Amino acid sequence: MTATHQSHYQLLGIQPDATAADIKKAYRRLARQHHPDKNKGDPAAAARFRQITEAYEVLSDPARRKRYDQTQPPAPGTKLASFEADPEMASKVLLVLEQTWQVIRAHHPQLPPVVLIIASGTDGRQTRWGHHAPQRWHVASQQRTEIMISGEGLRRSARDVLGTLLHEAAHALAAARGIRDTSRQGRYHNTRFAAIAREVGIDVAKDPTIGWSVTTVPDHTAAVYEHQLAGLQAVMTMWRTDEISATTARRNTNLIAAVCPCERTIRVAASTLAEAPIMCEACNGSFEPKAS
Repeated sequence: MTATHQSHYQLLGIQPDATAADIKKAYRRLARQHHPDKNKGDPAAAARFRQITEAYEVLSDPARRKRYDQTQPPAPGTKLASFEADPEMASKVLLVLEQTWQVIRAHHPQLPPVVLIIASGTDGRQTRWGHHAPQRWHVASQQRTEIMISGEGLRRSARDVLGTLLHEAAHALAAARGIRDTSRQGRYHNTRFAAIAREVGIDVAKDPTIGWSVTTVPDHTAAVYEHQLAGLQAVMTMWRTDEISATTARRNTNLIAAVCPCERTIRVAASTLAEAPIMCEACNGSFEPKAS
């Protein structure tokens, strides 16, 4: 290693944990050795002296030394801080989900590789256990489908989560075949989806709003994915809290007739009249809804 590539500590021949006294002692020794007055006509010694002086100026100033240390990689052999692995990590759940997807693909080779994520399923009006979003990710020079598994849905059973993966696999298989399996912005699952769902091994029941979407995993499918179900059961020890959205009751802004004891009338929003009394300055009585 040449001098120009040495760290300040290496230039002074000290360790990164050297004390201020160690730094001063090393500098004085090297300064005497490489001082230009003792090495006249030797440009290498002069250059070395400048580097040593610069290193000393940085390391002898606590603030400059701290900033310098933050820019340096750990020295070879430095023992880095160790952290105890958290046995309950979302990455473990995601790993098992990805492995399960690979097994599903092995049974249905037409399924594409996907990017699988865990995200919120309660951030909209309807709870979603998963979703299928074609060409959402760019991977190298290819576009890949996104499969989302709801973090809130991880509080369900492993069999239910497997059902969600197979449900989204049915959507991915339909997309691979160019089959339109939904309508109403992807909410209503038609009979084409029901047929592919049965092909991937799930039972689907018809809901009047979302069609053939209510998913269950029959026993014979659970047996096929017995190993994956065991893996999911082992890692599904956490789930995401539901999104909480405050809902504000809509005010009734329809105007109604109101009358006071002296029979003066006004028109006012029903919600305004219900919030607090409206007083008549003529009779000091309050306005009440007029009988129809």
